[in-house]
This record gives sequence, C-alpha cells and structure tokens, in this order.
Amino acid sequence: TELQITGEVKQFASADFNKEYKLKLNSKEYEKFEGKAAIVAQSIALAPKPGEITSSPDEYYNKVIAVPGKIEDVTGENVFTLDEDKLIGADDLLVLVPNNKDVVPYQKNVKKGETVVATGKLQKFVVADLEKEYEFTWDDGIKTKLEADYKDKPVLVVNTIYPSALPDSLEK
Repeated sequence: TELQITGEVKQFASADFNKEYKLKLNSKEYEKFEGKAAIVAQSIALAPKPGEITSSPDEYYNKVIAVPGKIEDVTGENVFTLDEDKLIGADDLLVLVPNNKDVVPYQKNVKKGETVVATGKLQKFVVADLEKEYEFTWDDGIKTKLEADYKDKPVLVVNTIYPSALPDSLEK
C-alpha cells in the first residue's frame, strides 16, 4: 500500500530518538540507519491513484487519503477531476473544494495538466449531503451536470491541495 508521510527530516541517532520521542529502539537493530536521514512523521495517509479509487472505492470511503494526480478538467472554482489514464475501466476522480472556514484555503490557480496531491475524505457523491455538510452552492447547471455524471460515485472532498513533489517518472 502506497502511503504519503509528511513530517520533519532529521539525522537518525537512536539514542537521541529514544530520548526525544520516548522510544525504546534497540541501537543494534537500527545501527544501519545511524547518521542517515529519517522522517519524523506528523501524518500518514493512504496514497492511492485516482483509478485505484474509482475502480474500488469501498476500501477508501470515509478515510483521509492523499491522492497524487494530474488535473484533468476544471469545472469551476471548487470542482475539478484528477486524471486516470492508467487503469482500463477506471474513471477520473471528482475533487470538491469546500467553501467553509474549516478548510485550508484553496489554491485557486490550479490549472489543467498541473500535477498535485489532493488530501481529504472520500465519500459518495450525494448532492443533498454534500451541500448540507460542506455548504456547497453550485449554480443549477453545474449541479445538474455533476449529479448526472457522478451520482453515488466516489468524490474526494479536500482540505489541502499542493503541488506534487514527485518527479513525473515516479507518478506513472
């Protein structure tokens, strides 16, 4: 399972880590890591590709996930899709950016073709639930199109979007 791990990179020293993080690492078992870079994790999230989600969404519903992908279509200020061109039978993943205050501000300059990581919670696309929970206020044209295309399909409701740090060759 691919994961996204964010945190601070430090030089590993088992004695220091044991003291600072109240661990009980056996220095013999970890001696090959001494002096090397280590990530002190602040968050860990599943990092499936868009097609893995749309082809088997049940394992990701109501979980926080970090999805790397290329922006395919930008439908509006708070609606876009992440491209899935690798898996046969898989669809692009719909991404929604809530307007409410609890969400990290959306970078409104995202563009088609840009590679990003979108982090948030996966849920089924049910207009009434999404409008109530996240205060979406789509115009009737966008709402009708979204409901026709995505009703009961997976949707990622994000809390952060940032440029992907992965080189293009690793994303494929």
